[in-house]
Amino acid sequence: MDEFVTNCSLIIAIVLGPLMLLALTGWFAVQAFLDIKAKAIQVYGLRFTPCGRCLYYTGCKELACAVNPCIALTKSAQDCRDFTPADAPKPPNVKHPKS
Repeated sequence: MDEFVTNCSLIIAIVLGPLMLLALTGWFAVQAFLDIKAKAIQVYGLRFTPCGRCLYYTGCKELACAVNPCIALTKSAQDCRDFTPADAPKPPNVKHPKS
């Protein structure tokens, strides 16, 4: 009886081992595809909005814009009134005298 259990365990391991490996490989491949697809959609959306060229664009998905986070990377961002080119001159740092 002990030999039968050992043989059955061996057969199950031989059959299920490669299947589990194939399933895990497939799962990782699907996750990688979904991540690449999400990044491609994000990059494709940047082509039509000025956000990628703006001074206030952070590149972070949690807070894409420091000034107008609600319209960042959307169609309404095309008419953003706070758009400032990233290569625009910065305002000078003015030090206020202490009173």
